[in-house]
Amino acid sequence: MSVGGRTLLDVTTTSKAKIRRRLCTTLVVSLCICCTMMTVALASISGNSPGWNQTFGALLNIAAAVMLVWRYQYPWHALALAVAGPIVFETDATASLFALFAITAFVRGWKLAAAAAVTFLACGVSLTYDAFRRRDYSVLTIGHGKIEEGQPVPEWNLPLWIPWFVAVMMVLAVVGLGLLRKTQSDLAAAELTLDRATHESNNMREEMARTAERARIARDMHDTLAASLSRISLFAGGLQVNSNEGSVKVAAQATLIHDTAHNALDDLRRIIGVLRSDGNDAGSTGTRSMADLPDLVSSARQSGMRVTLYTDVANGQPGSNASRVAYRVVQEALTNAQKHANGSPVSVAVYASAETGVRVDVRNSVNIGVSTANYGSRTGLIGLAEQVHGVGGTFDAREWPGQFVVSCWLPWRP
Repeated sequence: MSVGGRTLLDVTTTSKAKIRRRLCTTLVVSLCICCTMMTVALASISGNSPGWNQTFGALLNIAAAVMLVWRYQYPWHALALAVAGPIVFETDATASLFALFAITAFVRGWKLAAAAAVTFLACGVSLTYDAFRRRDYSVLTIGHGKIEEGQPVPEWNLPLWIPWFVAVMMVLAVVGLGLLRKTQSDLAAAELTLDRATHESNNMREEMARTAERARIARDMHDTLAASLSRISLFAGGLQVNSNEGSVKVAAQATLIHDTAHNALDDLRRIIGVLRSDGNDAGSTGTRSMADLPDLVSSARQSGMRVTLYTDVANGQPGSNASRVAYRVVQEALTNAQKHANGSPVSVAVYASAETGVRVDVRNSVNIGVSTANYGSRTGLIGLAEQVHGVGGTFDAREWPGQFVVSCWLPWRP
């Protein structure tokens, strides 16, 4: 039900509300018909107008009362039919008041003023007829006592300003109530719209969080697999070069390749399981953390690297994001050192406390005359920088005299 794109009942869409509206419409139509029948009876007794006048007025009012069923779909049609009867014939203007109430839900300004003026005219004319009836059969003097048989019938008339004053009060009351109801309806609709928008916003925010988490996990998996595959490639190259140095060394190299590939497959299974889930358990992905640094360094030592690990972690555990990123920094730095400075000593230092945050420092010696500009495409370091900055930390990777240093700082609870 709308007029000019405006919906009257934006909120009341439940079955109970529909039942209430239908019951209200039934009561309105019944009241208008009863008022019309009562007016016909009063007018016929008073004899102020011929019978055909009263009959035509009653028929028009009954049609207007029925039209009130569709007063919200066609408010102007209902108002036009409702005011036609009381303006032309001696009948009541009850239906016009209900039609005006419906119009207040859709229009403002001069259109509402015009509707109110027409309704006022209909009410004024109808009450003027009533002012000239017998006092014991007049609506305006409904409290007057009934005339006993044998007593003279009072014939005095009311001043003409009284029916028009009553008409003004009735129209103002209807317009005020209509505007109040429209305001309440608009507030309820705005509240419902806000609730829906909040619900949709929360859903979108949750979906964005799940998407961002999955993207982060996929990026971590890419970096982890890249590091593992690089180590496998280095181990395989060493195995090819040292194939004539005895079966024990060859077996050790093969074991390293097997273990690295097995760990990489385990990581891949974990990430695939998370990406297949609905994202509710994205926090329990089993990604590596600072607690796994000893295993990472031990694996690097087994591959032939000379790595020194120093950790100074205060009581408590850093946030999961900081711990994960710290592990990734050490892992990528060790992989780069193995690829580009194999055989050089590497030192790994990790300091962590709630007061100072997490500090990671990885250093490897650089052969004199060898430039770090040839250290690959540096896409791994770029990815590390993005991850560190993503949790609110700082990252730096550069060459110092005789050393290449990768360092970062991470907040304790990002």
